[in-house]
Amino acid sequence: MAIRNAGCRTMTQPPASQSDAPVFHGDPAELPADPNLIAGMPYRHYKGGAYTAVGIGRFEADLAPVVVYRAMRDPALLWVRRADVFSEPVATPQGEVPRFAPDWPAALACLDFLPRQVVLDVLALHDTPYRHYHDRRHILEMFDAAHARGIALDRAQALAVLCHDAVYVAGSGHNEAASAALIETVAPGEDRAVLDRAARIVLDTQGHRPSIEGAETVLDLDLLRLAAPPDVFDAHSLDVFAENRALLAARTGLQGEALQAEFMRRRVAFLHKLAQRPQLFLTDAFADCEAPARANIARIVGAVGGLP
Repeated sequence: MAIRNAGCRTMTQPPASQSDAPVFHGDPAELPADPNLIAGMPYRHYKGGAYTAVGIGRFEADLAPVVVYRAMRDPALLWVRRADVFSEPVATPQGEVPRFAPDWPAALACLDFLPRQVVLDVLALHDTPYRHYHDRRHILEMFDAAHARGIALDRAQALAVLCHDAVYVAGSGHNEAASAALIETVAPGEDRAVLDRAARIVLDTQGHRPSIEGAETVLDLDLLRLAAPPDVFDAHSLDVFAENRALLAARTGLQGEALQAEFMRRRVAFLHKLAQRPQLFLTDAFADCEAPARANIARIVGAVGGLP
């Protein structure tokens, strides 16, 4: 397999000898039948490293099936390993374990009514380079938080969490509507009532005001980052700035420190308006988030000298 990427390293293993080397003919039946070997599937190496499958290919020299994958610590670098070696058992003090094992998050069990490739395809929509805040991390954090707090998301809620930022363009007023419209494509065989309710919840994320049963939980999950520890909250603010920098510069003509000051002025105004609500978090499951979220907002308002 030839991969035209400057950051690709070949990891195929030569056979022990020519006499016992398998012979490949390019027959599709030679490709691995493992249903987990799909693009985007997270894997865990037996030594602990986190990886993501990119796809299945063939080594051009002998047509051997290979797995192309990347390490999460360095996504720019692609690795290639012969498919039979990728999945073979490895002896450890605890016994034999797979060299690489699928690492599907337990928090995504609420999406088991969808094919995993569909879930991975939607998550991949969040990986575009211009996304810094509305990215895959945000979606997985929401599912993780629900799982950690013992919240059982129903199908409509799970679809809403998965899809609510699937379409995102900074400055657009149509992101939620476009994301809601995508739900029917993501789950075409789902009950109409579930699809309609999921779409309504996604639309509710625009103003963060619930209009349908179950939206409160999704809205609380969406706002959870407001209650992050102060250093994490500040890092999220930088991500929001990075995501909006080009658009804000084009619209204001500002650059450098002046541009960042204008961004902070707008962010403070948005957060201050949000804080005027009697409650930021609407469900008992997230009542503990109210105080830290308000403390973060008060701190950032004070840091920029209050409201303009």
